[in-house]
Amino acid sequence: MREDKAPGFNRPFGRRSFLKGSAAVAVAAGSGALVAGCSPSKEQGTDGSGQGSNPIEEVVYPGVCRGGCGAGCQMNVHVRDGKIVKTSRREQSNPDTTRLCNRGLTHVLRVYDENRLKHPMKRVGERGEGKWEQISWDEAITTITDKWKEVAEKHGPGANAFLKGSGNITPDAHNGLLLRSLMGATLLDPAQDRALYVAGPAAAGYSNRFCGSALEDVFNTKNLLIWGYNPTESTSHMTHYILRAQQEHGTKLVVIDTTFNVIASKADLFVPVHPGTDGALAFGMMSVLVNENLVDEAFLASDTVAPLLVKDEDGTYLRLSDLGKAEAGTKEDLFVVAAADGSFGSVAEIAAPLIRGSFDVEGIAVTTSYDLLLGRVAEWTPESASEICDVPVETIRELAHMMVDGPSAVAPGLGLDHYTNGVATYAAIFTMTMMAGQLGKPGTGFKGAFAAESARGWMPYGLTNPPDAPKSNTFYSPALLNCMESGKYGDVDINIKTLYIWNHNLFGTQVGGVKWREFLKDVELLVVADVVMNSTVNYADIVLPACHYFECESASGEATKYVFYNQKAAEPLYESKSDYEIFKMLFEKMGLQDKNYKTLDELYNAVFDNDVARSIDLTWDRVKKEGAVLTWPQENYVYGEDGVWVTPTGRLQFYQESIPLDTDYGQKLDFMKERLPYWEQPIEGWRDNELAKKYPFVFTSERSKFKVHTQYTKIPWFFDFEAEPYVMVNPADCEARGIADGDYIRLFNDRGTCTLRAMFNDGVRPGMIVIDHGWDQDQFVDGFYCDLIGYNVTPVVANSYYFDALIDMEKANV
Repeated sequence: MREDKAPGFNRPFGRRSFLKGSAAVAVAAGSGALVAGCSPSKEQGTDGSGQGSNPIEEVVYPGVCRGGCGAGCQMNVHVRDGKIVKTSRREQSNPDTTRLCNRGLTHVLRVYDENRLKHPMKRVGERGEGKWEQISWDEAITTITDKWKEVAEKHGPGANAFLKGSGNITPDAHNGLLLRSLMGATLLDPAQDRALYVAGPAAAGYSNRFCGSALEDVFNTKNLLIWGYNPTESTSHMTHYILRAQQEHGTKLVVIDTTFNVIASKADLFVPVHPGTDGALAFGMMSVLVNENLVDEAFLASDTVAPLLVKDEDGTYLRLSDLGKAEAGTKEDLFVVAAADGSFGSVAEIAAPLIRGSFDVEGIAVTTSYDLLLGRVAEWTPESASEICDVPVETIRELAHMMVDGPSAVAPGLGLDHYTNGVATYAAIFTMTMMAGQLGKPGTGFKGAFAAESARGWMPYGLTNPPDAPKSNTFYSPALLNCMESGKYGDVDINIKTLYIWNHNLFGTQVGGVKWREFLKDVELLVVADVVMNSTVNYADIVLPACHYFECESASGEATKYVFYNQKAAEPLYESKSDYEIFKMLFEKMGLQDKNYKTLDELYNAVFDNDVARSIDLTWDRVKKEGAVLTWPQENYVYGEDGVWVTPTGRLQFYQESIPLDTDYGQKLDFMKERLPYWEQPIEGWRDNELAKKYPFVFTSERSKFKVHTQYTKIPWFFDFEAEPYVMVNPADCEARGIADGDYIRLFNDRGTCTLRAMFNDGVRPGMIVIDHGWDQDQFVDGFYCDLIGYNVTPVVANSYYFDALIDMEKANV
């Protein structure tokens, strides 16, 4: 029997001690520095004056936090006697970018983590048994490359595979993708957040800020709908923009979510929605806009595909070439629209095209895109939407009116991405925003994850796939798991014999953990490079110790207007090496050194070898000299304010003429269905699913302010707040099962099981459970929560759908 303690904490924790601890953390965070240990900057003299004869010099270096697809905050890294002792905030020219969260404050503990990997190792026991033998770097690299060569000769180069995550997204880590390309090896794409990356650009295009405006544009927003997004936990570097908008500019915050979370506690209006029904809510709002004549039809005509005529025969747009007035595929082959006088012409000729109507144009039957959309909206009423999403009809009407009482904006998060109807849900929300006319003007559009800034001139991604590289394949992980039985990924044989993983804890972050173990039975060599021991490292055949960010030189331009320099602050501990150094050795052993960047400087010079960087005098030498280079002007930026939308039509698109597949794994696509927004229930995680009789709870997770996926998950300071994995449950769901607050419970389904603490939370909707994301396998009493997650995929995108899972729970005998 485990020692009883308050759920989520490692000691009895009353209100008084909680407030005391919270105050201490607030003081530390407010000071911008957190000291590791008690060493002063100078040795204390015998007289107690602190003026000893041997002062300890402290040197401060610029460092960049990273991990996950964003953040990239620069900080001060303080070093004494060659040891990193603390981090602190680093002042930037833009005060909103001067920041440091609790994760950034704990990097000292990550550098000196007792779980640091110290030496290259090879497995000597069974996979996952944790028995290792220390080996030299030369033996490790030789073992890996000899196997790669053997496999390529026997099975072809595609039998070697690479898998990279977001634990380090700098160019030096990306160099492994260049090696993969040159080897002709297969890339395994984790396929995380792909619903977002499919739906967002398809609807609104792809600008330097994804499809959003500058972060500070939220200060111009009157009503902000935060939808399936908890920025206080997931993107804390963006949260202060939202809270400043509310507190300093009067922005009304509306939070739409399944769970009452931290950002919901700050909201002016909280709208709880049933899991997986956000698209239905958006359709209910569209129904209100249409039936109460609130649609901004002028905006639809000028900036969206609403007036474009669609051929009834095949669903494609009518172009001048269809009428013999232009050559197909040329820039003169413009879209055809209808004028009020009954004539037809190109979008360049007709200034005020009709957005309603069906016509016969020289024998071709056509309908406006907007009329096709209205056909979908007509299937809904606020009442029918309310029945599905469990939001009152009055609230649906209030939300619709709020959207047109602008400037209004939507901040949709990745919670929507994790349902199997995620792409259609995003499409519905984007379409509702278009109908309300809330795009292309200050304070409107998409915020939050959709306003992620990237530095101008920061272009490392084109370096990974040179034109002379041999043809190679990319498999999306969830689709790969679904294709295992057939042995074919579309037309390509699945025959992976080696797998190299870096910056990614596969078992801690991917769907289908049980299925992955089955897949890896046929993998003859699994290599994992990481900083610390985790569940994936423990399963490897060869382990390579990577150094911490602050132990090597790099730069980052992600989710910021700056390119930030990360100077090497300390020597790598033990025998660890940087990603760049590891891949450089692999390049050499594979005989590909002539195609690699010979030095880190050469690699980074190539990153800035582009016209945009040259236009703003952005160079690697300048980044190293200045430490932080601001690449965007300070003034506000509003995407679409100039009427330019970076889409195939040059307009906002609620209708998709073509639907390019992210990956072709042999799926069949219903084009007519997917071209317009729709709502359908999730594949598994739905209350009316027959499986719900056996497993009645929808399984979901939420991001943690203490972790980025499984990074930081074993930081000792955080254990004072969360000592072990826990799951939030509604008390009403536990009464019939005899489960009390703080009990250990077992979650289970046909795929797996895990045992952890139950934490009562009235903010969790009955019929669902919410786990704190980011715990690793050895932190659970038994089992692993990732094993509960299925791996269903949808035809449009083989995404990782973390919330498409049903489970049951029972009290555990621990």
